[in-house]
Amino acid sequence: MKNLVIASTKKTPEIIFKTSGDLMISGNSLPGDINKFYQPILDWIDELKIKSPSKISISFELEHVNTSSTRMILKILRKLSKIANGKKNLHIIWLFDPEDSDMVEQGEALQEIINRPFEFVAKED
Repeated sequence: MKNLVIASTKKTPEIIFKTSGDLMISGNSLPGDINKFYQPILDWIDELKIKSPSKISISFELEHVNTSSTRMILKILRKLSKIANGKKNLHIIWLFDPEDSDMVEQGEALQEIINRPFEFVAKED
């Protein structure tokens, strides 16, 4: 298993997923074909389950996200929660612009849906 690194574009986020369990998604998530973009990420997470790192930490630093992307982020979080399943440590960090209350609300909604605590961190300029 190798690290997964996908460069960002104007419409897709940067993905840095390390086999150590350190994961990061940042930028805009507005892909034209949501499944085409996110399927390799979901497949990689399935492989991570086999590797079974002792700790998983995922950071989200999103600027603009469409509804389809929110559903995919939820899918990613659910997969990671299943891998963690109480015996592993799952740390979710939600970075946000202090002036963007919509992104804070989106993180809070996802936190409530998956029933796992998020660490909310205001980005500094």
